[in-house]
Amino acid sequence: MSRIKRTLIAFVCLFAAIACYVFGIPVGGVVFLVLGVVLEGIFWFQLFRRRRDS
Repeated sequence: MSRIKRTLIAFVCLFAAIACYVFGIPVGGVVFLVLGVVLEGIFWFQLFRRRRDS
């Protein structure tokens, strides 16, 4: 996967996580908070993942 695609996916996951936090905290939706944590984890994994040599 190209570096641009990987970075774009990472930031989309980060913004989706922030949206889940913003929606989940006032409502008290545990599902949205957990989804936010998962999406944030995907963001950090994509950001610091090592590339394999092909």
